[in-house]
Amino acid sequence: MRRQAPKSSREVAARLAASCRTLRDALLAAVTAPGSRLRTLADAWSPATRGGEAEFAEALAQTITYGLWSDRLAHPEARAEVAGACTRLGETPGPLLRAMRAAAEHRGEIGAALDELEATVAAIEDASLAGLREGEGTYFYEEFLAAYDARLRREAGAYYTPAEVVHAQIVAVRELLQRELAAPLGFAAPNVTVIDPACGTGVYPLAIVDDALRTARAGGGDVEACMTRLGESLVAHEVLAGPHAAAHARVTRALRDAGGRVQASRVMLRDTLARPQLEATDAGQIRVCIGNPPYDRRELTEDDRGGWIRHGDPGRGERALLGDFLPEGALGRHAKNLYNAYVYFWRWALWWSCEQDGPGIVCLITPSSYLRGPGFAAMRRHLREVLDALWILDLGGDALGPRRSANVFKGVRTPVCIAVGLRRAEIQRSRAAVLWYARLADSQQREEKLLALGALQSWHSLEWARAADAWEAPLVPGASGDHGDWPRLIDLFPWQHAGAQWKRTWPIAVTPEVLERRWRGLLRAEDRAAAFRESEAWTIARPGADLLDGSPLPPLASLPVDAPMPRVARISWRSLDRRWCLADARLGDRLRPALWRAHGPSQLYLTTLLSSGLSRGPAVMGCAEVPDLHHFRGSFGDKGVIPLWRDAMARQANVTRGLLDVLGDMFSRTVAAEELFAYVYGCLGHPGYVDALAEEVAEPGPRVPLTRDERLFSRCAAVGAELLGLHTFRAVPTAGAARCVAPVREVPAKSSWTAGVLSVGSGRFAPVAAEIWGYEVSGLKVVSSWLAGRMLEPRGRTSSPLDAVRPIVWSEAMTQELLELLWVLERSWELHRVQAEIFAQIVAGEKVPASELPTPTASERSEPRG
Repeated sequence: MRRQAPKSSREVAARLAASCRTLRDALLAAVTAPGSRLRTLADAWSPATRGGEAEFAEALAQTITYGLWSDRLAHPEARAEVAGACTRLGETPGPLLRAMRAAAEHRGEIGAALDELEATVAAIEDASLAGLREGEGTYFYEEFLAAYDARLRREAGAYYTPAEVVHAQIVAVRELLQRELAAPLGFAAPNVTVIDPACGTGVYPLAIVDDALRTARAGGGDVEACMTRLGESLVAHEVLAGPHAAAHARVTRALRDAGGRVQASRVMLRDTLARPQLEATDAGQIRVCIGNPPYDRRELTEDDRGGWIRHGDPGRGERALLGDFLPEGALGRHAKNLYNAYVYFWRWALWWSCEQDGPGIVCLITPSSYLRGPGFAAMRRHLREVLDALWILDLGGDALGPRRSANVFKGVRTPVCIAVGLRRAEIQRSRAAVLWYARLADSQQREEKLLALGALQSWHSLEWARAADAWEAPLVPGASGDHGDWPRLIDLFPWQHAGAQWKRTWPIAVTPEVLERRWRGLLRAEDRAAAFRESEAWTIARPGADLLDGSPLPPLASLPVDAPMPRVARISWRSLDRRWCLADARLGDRLRPALWRAHGPSQLYLTTLLSSGLSRGPAVMGCAEVPDLHHFRGSFGDKGVIPLWRDAMARQANVTRGLLDVLGDMFSRTVAAEELFAYVYGCLGHPGYVDALAEEVAEPGPRVPLTRDERLFSRCAAVGAELLGLHTFRAVPTAGAARCVAPVREVPAKSSWTAGVLSVGSGRFAPVAAEIWGYEVSGLKVVSSWLAGRMLEPRGRTSSPLDAVRPIVWSEAMTQELLELLWVLERSWELHRVQAEIFAQIVAGEKVPASELPTPTASERSEPRG
């Protein structure tokens, strides 16, 4: 039966990928066979294939496949075969033609695989082909590579850029060239050199050719001379052989079609991040780096692609350029975030375009983590030092964090931004760059964002706001107006710490009895290491230390099967969700001994997000047990745990020295640390805070409006104290509106809420108001999250076979805990209305600016010792 022809681009990609894999395998078998004629070709193919025969087969197979596909796309009337494609490509010299000629020359060794590929390409019907021709395959390689090898696609960062994004970047650079650097012809100007450091199949170079052609025609000059010159000044690098070959052919053809006398485009098969081949340019030449570099996170070694940026070349006396972006001494807990391909490309682009002689422009779309992230302070300083001006267009696109928004890239969940940096002349390191910031609305869908970018006619037509001037400050507008004068939460309570992090889930459970069974299961396991789930940081062979007194503990591997169970303690797992844990440092990678040593019966904690913006719900949450790293909203945990006390005996308050005296003098009475803590909870621990400050809390780090009105301070502290009692479960209501109207008779498989009734397996709880069911903490749905961890199949990851040990019954205690949670939320909503009223009065009244308060010392910010 005749095979049905593919119709969609995804189906075409899948068919081609299958045939390409067959061709790859045939090439590898041929090149490794004794007496292979392909062996000589493999040795001379390209320095990019230093991976040997396997990489040669990979590169040649992709290039041949893409060559046949692109030929079929351009010549639908022609027969899909290698020989004919060679003839038609004869006027476009380059890697695509070389690959097709190699296929024709060595057909005797790979004939069956070539036959299959030609048949696959020929099966694409003309009607379907017409629909696939739009864009001439610009974005097809992304789909092809996803079908061919998803891992390779991820590692290569092969997520090609929507045309609308490219358009916005082209507009920005052209406008700066014309307005700021006296280059009226923009990309077509004789003194402009342009490079795309990771061009894929040539999206940016093709757009630059189109833009330069329009500008040259509009200027009435010699179009042929402009496009010929552009053929020399437009450079692109690509490290993957398939897209490189496609880009080389397409850009060559585009330059020729535009009138340029060009033998071949300057699209090079090159690893940009390897040791550079910096070509000399004329004095006054403007360097422009534009593109969408790949994204990944991996610490490079000297032998890895990109190692020169990370390590330099000590033998030649060349320093590692990345050092300019690293924290002092390359330490710091967030430095790992800098080991990312996009950061390496940023460092290279800045060096190439703006740290050479003459003016320069850098325009990249990358993840936006460097705008605010604490690990990127040195990178921000370097940007401010090297550039004269920097524009940031924040496109949002966070699909995982608390402030979610649509991404302009399909399948990408990391927020992104377009940055355009300008250096007019010599670097003035004593003067920080002028920073401008704009953001597309989070409410916009992907299509709306792309429409706005595609319609952009002037970069300066966007609504720009000045960003902060401090050297290492975030590259976003600082807190402005009255809100900017409020003290930061972390300046009132100077010691913050990350929560406990086990890196495995089995040492946390909803009952102590489950922990007992899991511990016994660990000791009796045939493979104790697998049951434990070893990590790079912790193995069963590693000895530990007691969390409280630091006394030595033997390795888990040495324990007998009847070893006593470690200390069981209650922890604050998620907002309003307490669980039990094995409080043993051998069972978790980072259990934060400082927190355990400072824990005591009077200890309280606030948790929040300090390096991410906040979303709906309270800005802080309270708890009374040592919190998990992700207590606040289930993810994005950071150093957002703020204890009230620095010691277990509650003798040393975690309050900036002198602050309580300032408040006492202002109110003419003593203000205790507990009252200030409660006041802050009254101010920040309700949804009204985030609702009133929606834009302000998009930037990390809550601020506190500190009233001068003693009456308001006392009222707010009183409400905050009651709310803390509820959220720490130290003052739980004895009754509420919700009742268990049908008992839960077994461990439930699912839960749901409809019209005021909460169903938990066979059980029913009512009335449960919509606001109780939907109670949210920056994306964490409190009730559904609490229930999800107590289902027959709990939601979330599992870390070892021990996770399968779960409660075998739903106890009366669980029913009571659920009711108490519902009652706590009922009373919380009543208090939230009062909090919102008090908060509005505080904000409207006279407040204490941060400048009038003492500043924390370094020792106050450090964790307690001893």
